[in-house]
Amino acid sequence: MRKPRGAAATFRSDPLDAREFPTLPRAWWPLAMVIPVTIIIRSASPAPPPPPALVILITIDQMRQDYLTRFGPWEGGFATLMESGAVYLNGLQDHAIAETAPGHATLLSGRHPSHTGIATNDLGVRDPTSPVLGGEGHGASPRRFVGSTLIDWLGKGRPVPRFLSVAQKDRAAILPVGRSRGEVYWYVAGRFTTSSYYADSLPTWLTGWNARGGPARLAGQSWSLIAPATTYAELDREQWENGGEDVSFPHRLPMDPAEAVLKLVETPWIDSLTLDLALDGARALQLGQGSRTDLLLVGLSGTDHIGHAFGPDSREIHDQMLRLDHWIGWFLDSMAVTVPRQRTVVVLTGDHGVVSFPEFLAVQRRPGGRIPLGRLVGAVNLELGRLTGDSDLLDDEAGLIFADTARLRALRIRPESLATALAPRVWHLPGVAQAWTPATLGSALPGDVHARRWSQSLPATLPWLVCAVAQPGYQWADAPGSTNHGTTNDDDVDVPIILLGPWFVAGVHPDTVRTVDIAPTLARVLGVKPGERLDGIPIKSALP
Repeated sequence: MRKPRGAAATFRSDPLDAREFPTLPRAWWPLAMVIPVTIIIRSASPAPPPPPALVILITIDQMRQDYLTRFGPWEGGFATLMESGAVYLNGLQDHAIAETAPGHATLLSGRHPSHTGIATNDLGVRDPTSPVLGGEGHGASPRRFVGSTLIDWLGKGRPVPRFLSVAQKDRAAILPVGRSRGEVYWYVAGRFTTSSYYADSLPTWLTGWNARGGPARLAGQSWSLIAPATTYAELDREQWENGGEDVSFPHRLPMDPAEAVLKLVETPWIDSLTLDLALDGARALQLGQGSRTDLLLVGLSGTDHIGHAFGPDSREIHDQMLRLDHWIGWFLDSMAVTVPRQRTVVVLTGDHGVVSFPEFLAVQRRPGGRIPLGRLVGAVNLELGRLTGDSDLLDDEAGLIFADTARLRALRIRPESLATALAPRVWHLPGVAQAWTPATLGSALPGDVHARRWSQSLPATLPWLVCAVAQPGYQWADAPGSTNHGTTNDDDVDVPIILLGPWFVAGVHPDTVRTVDIAPTLARVLGVKPGERLDGIPIKSALP
C-alpha cells in the first residue's frame, strides 16, 4: 500500500520500508534535462527571487561522489537534485583526516578543521560535563568548536533564526551548528535525545515521537533488496564483509526490541527514522513559517555504518542508496506541503568517503591494504614505558600521531626529538607514501596537495608529532573485518555538493568546489556577512 503524496510518515501502519514511500512527484521542482558532460545554464531572472524561508542541509555520512553516477537509476530525491540543482561532482572535504566530526564542522562554518578546532572524531564532541538527558550514552557538546557558523551570522541585525539539527550521531547533529544552543538531537538506544548543554528536558513534540516507539517496532524486520536482484551488479556473498558474518541478503534485526534498537543503526532504517523525526520537528517548530530564514539540518548516518561493514563496492551500499533516493524524495515532497519549494534551499553533501576493502582490491588486481600504524604506536609506547615508567604517552588517529607534550617534557623527552625519531619508522610502514613532522611539513607546502590538506587539518593548539600520507587504496587500520576512511586520498575526500532552489544555476558544473564553500555561498544568497575570515569562497558558477 502506498501512502498518499504529502502525507507525513508514521509508524502506525508500516516499519518505514522504502517501498511504502511514494516516489517524488516529477513536478516537485521545475526540471531541467541534464547531460552529465554538459553545463546547462539557466537565464538569470530580471528580478531576483525573495530570500528563502528555509534552508535544508542534508549530509550523508560516508557519501562518495561516485555513488551518484555508479548507482541508480534515480526516481526520487537524487533524481530531483541532479536534474534541477547546481550539481558539483568534483566536490571535496579539503583536509587530511576525512572523518565525521571534522567534516561536519566545515559545512556551515566555511572553515577548515585547522580553524574550527575539530581535527578528529576523538577530539570532537565528547564532553562528560554535558551528560545526555535520560542518563544513557556519553556526554556531548560543541565546547571544542572554535568560531561561528551561518546561524550566528543570520542572528545579527535580524530576527533570530530557528533551527533544528537531527542525526543518528551526536557529532553529526552538533557540529554543523557550532556552539549555538537550540534544537539539537541524536539517537541513543531507541530514542532521540540531547545533552544538558542544550536543554534540561525534551520538548513535547519529541517526547511524543519517542513514545510512539518506532525503533523498537522494527524488531525482527528483514532488510531485503528494494529492487529486483538483476538491478545489482555487485556480488552478495563476499566473506571479507561484515567480519565474515551475515554477509548476504536478507539481513534480519533481532527479535528482542532492546537488541534491535541498538542494531538498527547498521541498517537503512536509521535514516528513515531520522527523516521522519526531522519532518515532525520541522512542523512542530513551524520552520520556514515566519519572516526570518530558518534552518533544518539532517545528518543521515546509515551509509557510514553500512559502508564500514560491507564496503563501497557491495550490494548493501547499492541498496542503501536506492532507499535513500526514495526516502529523501518523500521527505522533500512532504516538506513542500508546508514550505513552498520556491522559498526553500536544499543542500546535499557528504562528510567524507571511504576506501574499498583491500580484499576487494586484491581481486581487482589493484593496490591496497591496511597500515598498522596503531601497532607501531603501541610498540613505541612500550619502549617509552621501559624508559620512563609511563607507557601511555602517544596516541594516533587517521595517520596522525599526537601526544601530551607537557607530559613528555616533564619526563625530559623533547617532543621535537621524538618526532624526528618516529617519522622514519612511520614512513617505512607498508602503504605509507610520506611522513612529516611539525618541522618538515612546511617545506612540502604549497605544491603538495597532501601537505596542504594536512596543514588545513591541524589546529595550532594540537600537539602533534607526525602526520602521514597513505598510498592510494591503503587505509589506517590494524585488522581485517571492515573498511575505513580518514586519508588524504580522493576516495576519502571526494563528496558531492548539490545546491537546489531558484537562487542557483541548474546544471552539472565541472568546477572543483569544497565543502568550506557552502557557507559563504549560502551567506551570499541570504544577504548576510560572515562573522570572521573564512577559508571558503562563494561558488560563483552556482550563482546567477
